[in-house]
Amino acid sequence: MLVGERIVDKGGYRGTVRFAGELAGAKGEWLGVEWDDASRGKHDGSHSGQKYFTCRHETGGSFVRAAAVSAGRPLVEVLRRRYLEDSDVGKVESFTLDSGVVVSALGTEVEQANTEDLLAVKAAYMHGTEVNCCGDAEELAALKPNFLKLVDLSNTLLTQWSEVAAIAQCLPRLQNLELSDNVLESPAIASSLASSLSRVTSLHLNRAGVDWDQIVCLAEMLPSLEQLHLCQNSISKLQSNSSALDAPVPGFQALRLLNLELNAISDWTEIARLRSLPRLQRLILNDNKLTDVDRLPNDATSAEVAFPSLSSISLCGNAITDWSSIDNLSSYPLLTELRFKDNPVVKDESEADSRQLLIARIPQLAMLHVSPVNAKERSFAEQYYLKRYFADFTRHGGTVDAPSSVAPAFETAHRSFLALLQKHGPPPSATEAPAPKSQKLSFQIQFPDEPDKPPKTVSVPSTVALQALRGMIRRLFRVTSARIRLTYIREEGDAEREMDDDRRPLSYFALASGNIVLARVE
Repeated sequence: MLVGERIVDKGGYRGTVRFAGELAGAKGEWLGVEWDDASRGKHDGSHSGQKYFTCRHETGGSFVRAAAVSAGRPLVEVLRRRYLEDSDVGKVESFTLDSGVVVSALGTEVEQANTEDLLAVKAAYMHGTEVNCCGDAEELAALKPNFLKLVDLSNTLLTQWSEVAAIAQCLPRLQNLELSDNVLESPAIASSLASSLSRVTSLHLNRAGVDWDQIVCLAEMLPSLEQLHLCQNSISKLQSNSSALDAPVPGFQALRLLNLELNAISDWTEIARLRSLPRLQRLILNDNKLTDVDRLPNDATSAEVAFPSLSSISLCGNAITDWSSIDNLSSYPLLTELRFKDNPVVKDESEADSRQLLIARIPQLAMLHVSPVNAKERSFAEQYYLKRYFADFTRHGGTVDAPSSVAPAFETAHRSFLALLQKHGPPPSATEAPAPKSQKLSFQIQFPDEPDKPPKTVSVPSTVALQALRGMIRRLFRVTSARIRLTYIREEGDAEREMDDDRRPLSYFALASGNIVLARVE
């Protein structure tokens, strides 16, 4: 066995050979192994006071005999055993999700295989096997893997991209490669493997310890790559040490989805390096360390269009603390989909309130947290936003007649406010005197879509919450439905005004005595 090779012992522990040779005071040949799981090791690569190899963990290494470990076997042998000779056709297969989570499923593809070849197999799951190389190309071709589109080789013993390329060369329809949990050495000339890997459009390389120089090699090796998953690689920078501070990411001309979930990126400047990728549509940045989002520069003199195709961003689980970052997202012109849960800026907001604020601040948003934003919800959200911040607007010098007189600090903190004010006008509470806290409101409740329910007049304090009014309506009219939509009009023929926040008192909606509340069961 050679230094750098991956091995597995009889207990299933995996590691990398860091030393091969004799030890002082010990007979025969020994292998110095750095184990993936440091608990399997005993020391830091030293023996009798002499250092033979280096480990990342002080107890991650040990010396073993070659006979006690396996350096793996060729893909052709594993495929034959797993899909053509193994009688346990109903076995559970493992594979890796986009998020990097390994899950298991029944190996239905195994059941479809016959005993002679792999013509019926479209996906081969070999997670955790001992594959270390391609093996004889003619033997592999004899198995007829002609329709294999997905091959899962995650957590195997592969160490060389040249072997991955040899495997791809033998699989004429290969599109999806799963290579997570492997430590692969970049080739000296990455472009030399491009012809063999040119059909691959999706690659998972999670938990593979890759740095940015290795990622740049991927762009040269995989010219047709459309989806790239690089989760849990401790990536903090999207540049090599030799590149300019603001240099864009090279290559990846076909890339549509980039998943950088569970890494260590803290500065949006790094994300900005992706600005020149012409087809990048979806960017997954969940569970990094980002504290803010930078606004796209508005430079009419620049020939470069930043993020020309980006329509979806996932930012859950970061450290974003300021709403200005949300306003800055509105500068990404094609952005229509966002995921933004578990950030400090929304920590103290209810899920409903945070959703409305996100929708109001990003006018082009059409999908939030996998839920569509329709025109009705957008109108509600924008009016809620106006109600919530109108008092701040007036405190900063803004008026309905002269909104542009508001202080620059407010306009900077609420970039969408003036446009929404022009669109919807001031909230009702801004044009009417506030009701006294103890005022009694007397109004009629009608079910306009259910003529069998006669109207009823009620009298309640203006401080009663909308949620309590809903409960009263359910009891008075014996409504069993969980959802009741409430609006009100000031007189017959008036435009309906929404009442959409159950936590607010009735006075918040400027409801007055003599008004008519309209209830509809949804």
